[in-house]
Amino acid sequence: MKSRLLSAAGVLTLALAPVLGGATPASAAVIASNCANYQQKTFPTSGWNTTVSIEVCVQKDSTGVYRARALVHWVDGGSGKFNNFDLHLRLEKYDVVQKGAVCDFTGEINGQSRGDGFPCETVWGPGVAGQMTGDATVLYDLKDDGVGEFRWDLGGSPSM
Repeated sequence: MKSRLLSAAGVLTLALAPVLGGATPASAAVIASNCANYQQKTFPTSGWNTTVSIEVCVQKDSTGVYRARALVHWVDGGSGKFNNFDLHLRLEKYDVVQKGAVCDFTGEINGQSRGDGFPCETVWGPGVAGQMTGDATVLYDLKDDGVGEFRWDLGGSPSM
């Protein structure tokens, strides 16, 4: 039974490798970036409402590889206003995920009243010019509202 569990875990690791990415060497300098406009949402949190703005981009480096990158800003955070705030970022080719990252901003937003430009990035991956985009979804849970998790689908970046 143990060998089956290990082989199943190995298969799962291989299946998720293209989505979750793996260790990659440091990339060369970013030479191009294509970003969607900042997208903003105000959350009905305790005390002052918390407003979050997120910019979603696709970037290319000098060796021709791509990554998705998001910058997260907020005002009126702090005081443990969220049970969860996860940004699911994706590098996509024709809306098919090539690389992905999940960045948990719960601690940052709950711990600081203001955040300016907190990054979330996928690992670098190969791509084809004109077909690559960055896309993102936020899964969040407001503290003490008794409702559970919500989803905020962000608009993706223009293609690069």
